[in-house]
Amino acid sequence: MTSQLDAVARQALAAYGLDGAPLVFIRHSDSVAFRVEAPGSDGYLLRLHIPITPAMGSHGADGVMVRSELQWLEALNDDTDLVLQRPIRNRDDELVTTVPVGAGALHCSLLRWLPGEAYDSERQTEDTARQIGRILATLHRHASEWRPPPDWRRPARDAAYFEAVLWALRPAVEDGRIARDDYVELAKAVAQLVERIRELPRHPDVYGVMHADAHKGNMLLDGGEVRLIDFSFCATGNYMFDLGVCLSDMSPALHGTFVEGYRGVRPLPEGWAELAEGFFLGAMVGTFSFWVPRPEAHEHLAAMVPRIVQEYVLKHNRGEPFWPYA
Repeated sequence: MTSQLDAVARQALAAYGLDGAPLVFIRHSDSVAFRVEAPGSDGYLLRLHIPITPAMGSHGADGVMVRSELQWLEALNDDTDLVLQRPIRNRDDELVTTVPVGAGALHCSLLRWLPGEAYDSERQTEDTARQIGRILATLHRHASEWRPPPDWRRPARDAAYFEAVLWALRPAVEDGRIARDDYVELAKAVAQLVERIRELPRHPDVYGVMHADAHKGNMLLDGGEVRLIDFSFCATGNYMFDLGVCLSDMSPALHGTFVEGYRGVRPLPEGWAELAEGFFLGAMVGTFSFWVPRPEAHEHLAAMVPRIVQEYVLKHNRGEPFWPYA
């Protein structure tokens, strides 16, 4: 933690009446995150919206996009029974605190700390899978009914996004980290997905704001209850994108139970399974594009691409399902 970031963090805390509160650095990913200790409570999560790499997107530098994330999260807290991180408004009743830094400014936000343990593969059960299905269905039901403010804006997981992340793989193809044959198969899968997206309706029942990063790393387990956290990548798109990401990080033996949980809250659209698988592959291309410019991820990229192509992409391109519920 540099002295400049420390100074920005403390200036931001003052806007919430937390002057001098102890700060504990957590990590730097899509933002610089600190735990804020506060007597009589679980504390807070302070975020300085500086992505560690441009590949994580530019929305952190856009105050409207940061505020839009928090507006949805605030509405979810108010309108559903989900236990979520709650955004804290500053003394000016704003969700985003802007701190001057040199000739520019840095956007900051504060959330209530949500207690819980990391949710990992060993903690997966039929009960947790069912809970996760209900959680995502509750998010999607809320999104289908919620009407965002006029200036609300978040990134989109649309045809243009998937075409862009596929194009971003080209440097790794040119230098040999991604085999050309593997790239061709990935391109086929993305082309199918893009064609399908352009045919899909944008009705609120199937299209709206979604979490867009619902893997185990963004879940906590608190007394047997699953809690979904980190809405910083929330985006607009077809809700089956959420299922593609979520199911890819869940034991296939639990997929059926997840589906039961989801359907207990809202129905799934016709053809949902094939679509979720296509979105999973599109999301993986997005992940690969994030790794391409990062030297520390080069070996991982070279190992993961052929694995994903062999285990999933080839089947999908032949029209074969690769998850057991399909």
